[in-house]
Amino acid sequence: MLASPPVRAAGQRVDELAPALLAAGLSACALFFGGGDSKAPLVWIGGLALVAAALLVLRLPPLGGPALLLLGSLAGLAVWSGLTMLWSISPDRTWQFTNRTVVYAGFALLGAVAVARIGSAATARAAAVLLALVVGWALLAKCVPALFSDYGRVARLRAPLDYWNELALLCDAGVPVALWLAARRRAAGVVLLYALVVTVLLTYSRFGIALACVAAAAWVVLDRDRVESLAAVALGGIGGGAVFGVALALPGITGDGEPRSVRAHDGWIFALVVLAGAAAVYGAARLAASVEVPQARRVRIERVAGVTALLLACAGLAVSIVFAGRIWEDFTNPGSQLVNSASHLGSAKSNRWEWWQEAWHAFTRHPAGGTGGGTFELTNQMLRKAPVVVDEPHNVPLQFLTETGIVGFLLYLGVAGGALWGAWRTRRDAAGLALALAVSVFFAHALVDKDWNYVATCGPFFLLAGALAARPATAPEPRARRVLPVAAAVAVALAAVYSLASPWLSDRALARADAEQAHAYNPLSVDALTEWAAFEDAAGNLRHANRLYSDAVGLEPENASAWYALGSFYFEHEQWLLAYDALNNSYTYDRYGLAARPCGLLDQARRKAHGFVPPSASSCPRGGRPSSP
Repeated sequence: MLASPPVRAAGQRVDELAPALLAAGLSACALFFGGGDSKAPLVWIGGLALVAAALLVLRLPPLGGPALLLLGSLAGLAVWSGLTMLWSISPDRTWQFTNRTVVYAGFALLGAVAVARIGSAATARAAAVLLALVVGWALLAKCVPALFSDYGRVARLRAPLDYWNELALLCDAGVPVALWLAARRRAAGVVLLYALVVTVLLTYSRFGIALACVAAAAWVVLDRDRVESLAAVALGGIGGGAVFGVALALPGITGDGEPRSVRAHDGWIFALVVLAGAAAVYGAARLAASVEVPQARRVRIERVAGVTALLLACAGLAVSIVFAGRIWEDFTNPGSQLVNSASHLGSAKSNRWEWWQEAWHAFTRHPAGGTGGGTFELTNQMLRKAPVVVDEPHNVPLQFLTETGIVGFLLYLGVAGGALWGAWRTRRDAAGLALALAVSVFFAHALVDKDWNYVATCGPFFLLAGALAARPATAPEPRARRVLPVAAAVAVALAAVYSLASPWLSDRALARADAEQAHAYNPLSVDALTEWAAFEDAAGNLRHANRLYSDAVGLEPENASAWYALGSFYFEHEQWLLAYDALNNSYTYDRYGLAARPCGLLDQARRKAHGFVPPSASSCPRGGRPSSP
């Protein structure tokens, strides 16, 4: 018996919405449980995304140029990242970097198969809901100390993403989405914009705040309902700025190192201020929405706004020119580790210039294939000028250039090009424009931060990019269900899940002090080898311990920690010349590491092997072993 047309339409609607809801749920998991740059959440979140995309692969619509460029470049980037393990200075880090890239490819494919069929408006509404949940939780965690205890150490807003700049990125991408809601005469959009402004200001992210302003300006210029957007920007910006001003007067909200009692006391005050501000903004937005603006007045308002924006831009340019020397000097000569207080907003100091120079130096040494995906930490240890270690240069294109060479860099450009091409193809309607700006914000932010390390942002953004790039112009013809392609896709996904799980299982085995099992899970792990070697040394199996330590430095010959472990082994067994050579290699690859400690193992091994005492170690005791770190 054939179903009636209404029943068939309802079934088709459910068939479209169910995968999209699954994709939205995975995005929510990434946002709230991404765990920063840790491995464990990547295993189950990335694994679910990969398996879901494989199960739905037959829903993939006919792909045009943007989707082919995006998905093809992401797949090529994952393969090339894996190939760099052959010459990587840290194969273990490269393996984990490849795993992340595979997960992002899975999210993009999931967006193409699960979200591409629904309209831009539905996608934008879902994005607005997720953004509202994220900023709502972020502000609530600031009000209730029990929800995020680490604010007692550093007050910069970062829950639930664990990194303030990534939270600022979400706020920046949310600005055009909120303005899309507001332009439709919805006060909820203005309140969302208000919450985004409060949140991004409390992250103290300088580029994040600037990018939010650029995103708002781009929306106002490109959208047709400019007057409504200008009103929303004014209400949300003024309300959010006022609440931020109150927060600066509350040490429990914006002060570092405050006790729990102060944070709890100021938390409920801040909660009342946030709620009062939201109520005021909502009331003002409802009042503004009830006012009809004639066309002639709209033109005048747009002209005044345009002239005002031009004057502000000229003033900003003039100030930048006047203080360009000081700004450049602060940016290129930070002097010391920066503070994370609100004073951070008024300074141009940053260590990024030094990190970018280090990355460029490594690229010039290995231009074709780079040093291996995810290996910048070792580059930084060897070249750093201060005792601060970073794992990426805080510039994603430069990260691919230094770690994967020209090939990886070109593939990343293909990823960005496909995503932006697909996004801007959907800008004909207002919701599509908001989503296109959100994707553009993501790639703009990647120029100044290490976004590739965070599944909490890369996962949802690549899902959105895949959906926009693969969005068909017309409804695709239904395909016959075939078992073999789905089975093959699931098999590939499960292999990728195993690749994701192995390093995580190795870390768990190390936590149980089972180094041999950790090595079995991850034979590329230097930590597993050195821990196993230490166990063999304690058991008296010196030959096996020596071989394990040597295997560790063979895997990562530029790893200062591996050389230090080998040197400590030789020192313990009074092989002074070998100890000195190994410890000196450790110092070569990290001048701020353990081997650099005054009167440490290196100084003592040098004295015992060569009888030489450097001036810095002349006051060291002549006998005995220094205390362990």
